[in-house]
Amino acid sequence: MARFQPQKYRETRWRGWIIPLLFLGVQGCSLERHLQGEDQLLVKNEIVWEGIPSLDGAPDGALSVIRQPANRQLLGLRIPLFINGLIRPEKLERAEIKRIEAGREGKGLRHWIAHSLGEPPVIFDAEAKERTERNLEALSRRAGYLNADCSAELEKTGTHAVAVIYSVRTGPLWTLSSVSLDVEGSGMLESEIEGQLRILKGEVFDADRLELARAQLARYLKSKGYASLDETHISFKADTSSRSGSPTVALTVEISPAKYSAKGTPVAHRRSRFRDIEWLGDSLSKPISNPVLDHLISIEPGMRYNEGAIETTYRRLMQLPSIARVEIPGFLEFVEGPEDAFDVSIKLIHRPRYGISAALDMTRTNARYGPVITGVFTNRNVSGRGDMMEFSLSGGVTSSQPFSYTVSTLVPNSGAWSIEAHYSTLGIPPIALSRLRASNAARTDFTGLWSRESRPEYSRNSVGFKHGFHFVENPDRESRISVDLIELTYAKIDLGADFQAWLDNESNPFIQYRFQDYASVLSRMQWTSRWVKSELVFGTVKVGVEWTGWGLNALAPTLGLKENEDGQFLLGQVPFVQFLRCEGNWTGAWVLNPMLGTSLHARFRAGAGWAGENFNALPFDRSFFTGSANGIRGWPARQLGPGHTGYDIDALNVVKGLGDLLGEVSLEVRKQTTNMIEWAWFMDVGNVWLMKQPLLEDALSDARLEWSSLGFSSGIGIRLDFDFFLLRLDGGLRIHDPGLEAGQRWFSQHKTKGGFHLGIGHPF
Repeated sequence: MARFQPQKYRETRWRGWIIPLLFLGVQGCSLERHLQGEDQLLVKNEIVWEGIPSLDGAPDGALSVIRQPANRQLLGLRIPLFINGLIRPEKLERAEIKRIEAGREGKGLRHWIAHSLGEPPVIFDAEAKERTERNLEALSRRAGYLNADCSAELEKTGTHAVAVIYSVRTGPLWTLSSVSLDVEGSGMLESEIEGQLRILKGEVFDADRLELARAQLARYLKSKGYASLDETHISFKADTSSRSGSPTVALTVEISPAKYSAKGTPVAHRRSRFRDIEWLGDSLSKPISNPVLDHLISIEPGMRYNEGAIETTYRRLMQLPSIARVEIPGFLEFVEGPEDAFDVSIKLIHRPRYGISAALDMTRTNARYGPVITGVFTNRNVSGRGDMMEFSLSGGVTSSQPFSYTVSTLVPNSGAWSIEAHYSTLGIPPIALSRLRASNAARTDFTGLWSRESRPEYSRNSVGFKHGFHFVENPDRESRISVDLIELTYAKIDLGADFQAWLDNESNPFIQYRFQDYASVLSRMQWTSRWVKSELVFGTVKVGVEWTGWGLNALAPTLGLKENEDGQFLLGQVPFVQFLRCEGNWTGAWVLNPMLGTSLHARFRAGAGWAGENFNALPFDRSFFTGSANGIRGWPARQLGPGHTGYDIDALNVVKGLGDLLGEVSLEVRKQTTNMIEWAWFMDVGNVWLMKQPLLEDALSDARLEWSSLGFSSGIGIRLDFDFFLLRLDGGLRIHDPGLEAGQRWFSQHKTKGGFHLGIGHPF
């Protein structure tokens, strides 16, 4: 029997990190090493609100007006300050001078470490303190506390450290005693405005709310044909001389005329209609067809002026692959009659029709890391229908997490190559564009693909073709529906000799089906959407379902399809897969404190797959697994589950880490300490399981769904934001390990284990 060992990975002894972390904290908190002369380090800003019953009544954004924020901390440690102190100022200055003399761009590595990765010390500035006092007064008055004033005091927290305490005496909160309109000379009726005015008697006299109401009112009036009006024509007059002595304001909303004549007579705003629409396009060998332009444009001659229609036209035209920029200037002209004329010119600036590009990407999936080189040839305007053709060739050498492995280190051990042709066109042929809504932004895709993947245990060649379409279901929620009408796949898997011997020795059809050649005639649907409760609470939801082989299996006897010795119907000399697979993903984000950069993030992910009679197990590439950088982070990829499955490969009768059911719940608290550095504390709970199958023996009940089989990990991570990508390092500690024997699964009952994961982008 070929002997396979589970992949070995570094199991972290967490106690070894305590001393370095303590050293880092002590060094980061050492103030004197950052100061010169009489300098004082600003370690804290505190705002005390006097005169309000609770902090809920405090003005929003108070921390944003502090002119000199203190050095940031994480768990009481000034880590960015310590990193900055690693670079001596004199060396940094000399390095920057040399770069300037050499004519090199950028600031260099030392500057990046000191100012991006680290954070310079904040030396107390009395002038900044005074500006903050005035800012807090202005902020409070804008929020309705018209009598607010602020003063600040210094509080020494150490020999060379101070905290600034800002005391804001708000006074009473002013409210609106009345709201009236003054439209004299504007040409408008009060009845046109009253229903759209978002300011009511009794509300707080809030300047920011008034600005928002003015912008909303201006946008509404422009959508009703008043092209000459903008926000500058809307103003407010506030009368605070209330005879009652109460803190109230009599507010008047004024709409001023469009202009004044030479004699000083007001000229009223008039409605207008679109008159002439002129197209200005670059000369192209293949111009965009008129039906496409007619489908995308939202304005037409004779239509009443609407600024929203112009904005919609701009967005739709920018979605065409061949368009680089769109300009839509307009000209308002007074004409005889009750309404003016508005002429529009639409200028399209095109991209080059043909393009060749190359990219080096760092592939990072839950089970594969490594660089992939991709070359792409693009035709951005094939037939003038808003279509595009791409041919791409990619290849790379990666490090893959094997299913079972005979060496003790994970090194570049895999290769991946692919050739792909992709054609995308506007609309859903053969349906005419005129029968589709332009707001749906429907597009149809045709894709042909050949790929080869060489891994430690096998090589996989696949050829496929896919045809489908996608469209926007709800633009406000960015809700999209994707439909793959048909996806034809032929996959051939060449197993390594040792791995083949292991499969033969196991004589387990359930395992063997995971790695069997197959054909697939698949259909798929997916719905994705954003959900937004407020600017501080939002998230995404994604639900997908795919199915294959059910109709083909029912028609197989009628079609006369051949069967192999295992009773499987064949399609192209190989069995066709038969399964139904569903997967859902929900994420949520709660911004706890925008000024402090703290937020809470959550994800719930679940999936299930049901195999049919012709293929009694999900293929390995459609099975579920967890672990690694985007799963349960206390485990490497495919080292958790299914269920209570242990780590002794010889005793297994399943494929380690693969399941038909998936459940994951993750929570993550993120804290941004600098523009570049973000820290996170996370908890992950979940596992994969196997459904009850005729091919599974009762002895494999440990792989089934039970509450006690949930894996639980927790840890911390750091994210480095390089603008063009985010690099992430997470360290997870196993709190509950269902792969161990009962009584040894909890953190205090077994040897401390965990895993470090390198990732690109946030985990969710």
